[in-house]
Amino acid sequence: MLILCSGITANAQQVVLPPVPPLPLLPPVETVVDEMSSLQPRTMTSGYWIVGTQSSPQEFDGSGPVFCPSVTRFEHCAGFRQANMQELTQSLLPGMPVCILSHGSFVSWEDVLAESQETWKWLHHACPDQPIQMIYFSWPSDRPVFSPVIQLEVNRLGRRAGRNGFYMASLVQQIPSECPICLIGHSHGTRVIASAFHLLGGGSVDGFHLAHGPFPQHRLRAVFAASAMDHKWLNPSQRYGRALCPVECVLNLKNSCDPALLIYPLRHPFSCGALGFTGTTRRDRKQLGTGGNKIHDLDLTEEIGVGHYWPNYFRRPWLARAIRNYLFLGEKAADAEQTQRTDATFGNLGKG
Repeated sequence: MLILCSGITANAQQVVLPPVPPLPLLPPVETVVDEMSSLQPRTMTSGYWIVGTQSSPQEFDGSGPVFCPSVTRFEHCAGFRQANMQELTQSLLPGMPVCILSHGSFVSWEDVLAESQETWKWLHHACPDQPIQMIYFSWPSDRPVFSPVIQLEVNRLGRRAGRNGFYMASLVQQIPSECPICLIGHSHGTRVIASAFHLLGGGSVDGFHLAHGPFPQHRLRAVFAASAMDHKWLNPSQRYGRALCPVECVLNLKNSCDPALLIYPLRHPFSCGALGFTGTTRRDRKQLGTGGNKIHDLDLTEEIGVGHYWPNYFRRPWLARAIRNYLFLGEKAADAEQTQRTDATFGNLGKG
């Protein structure tokens, strides 16, 4: 159970970070238009996990957040079944990367069941010969039956996404430290992740900090898709100003034709553009200083076009392969390729 307090958290330890992966090289547009996941990857893990926060408090007015997760297991041959956090954490293999995905707003439980399976298949395209440990993080974001003003509902769910950062941070803290973790967020799901990183970096959300305690230190990376949060919120002294402190790098997938993000600034007066629409601006990078080296923008405007929903991304296997280094999935493959090249070099020298 997550216990929270309003005290000051311990300062993060200074560590030498590995180099940030280079920006992916995208295939020509004509080869990716309308590409679907028709090819099955060669290697599939047996299943994945869904962690839901529907039973956890979504308003912090009376008391602080308490993580009460519901856990579901999907098995490739048996389907879905109920599980628990102890079973999840004990199943994780040390040293093997863990991918955690957080969906956006207006996602029902039925959508979670369907899209989590497609996301699981999509991730296997990143590095088909490498097994994957996936957790699909689900928070209550479905739209009520009666909602006369959609913009008010978007704002409400945006605030809820930030609060669920507590529960995402708690989930991360329960994963073995030997497992590198990549968090993938879509739309408001990126706000869940930014909030979690901000808390893990010693920040506060709604006046609460994470409880002080000895927690595992992880290698953390993130991929933001169609990010529905202000482009300046990662800057120092902004809402999630400590979010970049505990992470190695963040890849921001930008789309300047996203219709939902186009109207994002209309949610309230003086709002700025969304991170997924504008990317990090020149002024943002000036304020971020050296911290700006941790965040890279990848412009997918030409490849995604007029699309916002998560299927616009997971229906493109090439995209999973392109971002695999940010998922920690390309490192073993790169090492293997280097070993093969080295062996071939020495083999040719021996022949000479």
